[in-house]
Amino acid sequence: MMITLKDIAIKTGIDTGSISRVLNNHPKAMELKAETRARIHQCARAMGYARNEIARSMVTGRNDVIAFISPDTGTWEFTGKIMSGILEETTRYGFAVKVYHLTHNTSDNIIRQLIEQRVAGIIFHSGKSTDFDLIRHEADKKNIPSATVNLSSGDSGISIASDDFQGIKKAVQYLAGLGHHRISYISNESGLEFAVNRENGFIAAMNEYISNCGNLQIAYGINTESDENHQPIKSLLSASKDKRPTAIICYSDYIACDVLQVAYQMGIKVPEDLSVIGFADLDVAKHAVIPLTTMAQPFEQMGKDATNMLIEVIKNKKVDIPDKAQNIKLEVRLVVRKSTAPPKNI
Repeated sequence: MMITLKDIAIKTGIDTGSISRVLNNHPKAMELKAETRARIHQCARAMGYARNEIARSMVTGRNDVIAFISPDTGTWEFTGKIMSGILEETTRYGFAVKVYHLTHNTSDNIIRQLIEQRVAGIIFHSGKSTDFDLIRHEADKKNIPSATVNLSSGDSGISIASDDFQGIKKAVQYLAGLGHHRISYISNESGLEFAVNRENGFIAAMNEYISNCGNLQIAYGINTESDENHQPIKSLLSASKDKRPTAIICYSDYIACDVLQVAYQMGIKVPEDLSVIGFADLDVAKHAVIPLTTMAQPFEQMGKDATNMLIEVIKNKKVDIPDKAQNIKLEVRLVVRKSTAPPKNI
């Protein structure tokens, strides 16, 4: 037999309106005494009460479900960490998460499901906003609020991302403090927002922290096992000893591991002859043959903050998100391990 609010009211002697507010986490529930709220929850648990979410969604027009939409739904470690942060906060607030795999031909199907299932809000995670612009446009028309993680939201909306520009600047500042002057950077020529921000951060930092830095050495690499894609690294390290970089900063931990591999093959010792810094602080950085110094991105915190802000919008039934909620950047932290050291006197 399904237990109703009326059954709990009969058992406790408390009116159904008060019971409803307590069990549905309504703000007015706080007007009741703590003892009363505790008695309601205790009775509901003892009687096996469960909310009828289908009936509730008919009244509120939504389910307490957050959609997570990404072209990468677990392949990469950082996505898993972002999802972990989202799940922690949705669980805390009594929301569920539904994951959608975004590909070039799934947008229309995802839009249909979002509307049919009356999701309360959406969190997008992708390298570029054009991947989900169509979905967000349709969600806006249905007043479904959304947030982006690890990518700016443009002129409106919630966005939580790491401060990649300042992160690379910190890496250059740290190496300059060790005494390095010949610092090179391996970038990503995809044109994606994170890649542009990190490269611009390197350029700004070299001009700020390295006097007479001259022509900046920026190479472009892709992480694969192909020897051809190691060529940009080999070109940097093949220069004469007096011109070869004494330190390399990489746009990712994976590329930094490639640098370690190529340096080993060329007989260049890390960190004695070459310091290497990655970006992200993934598990591979800790377990590399020479543990990597890297810039740690707060992936879980990004997921948590985006979820908290989105749920606040949902609960307060805000359609327009205030300016203060736009494009929030979280600090990137330097993690020093064994792949960096002061340069030799050369």
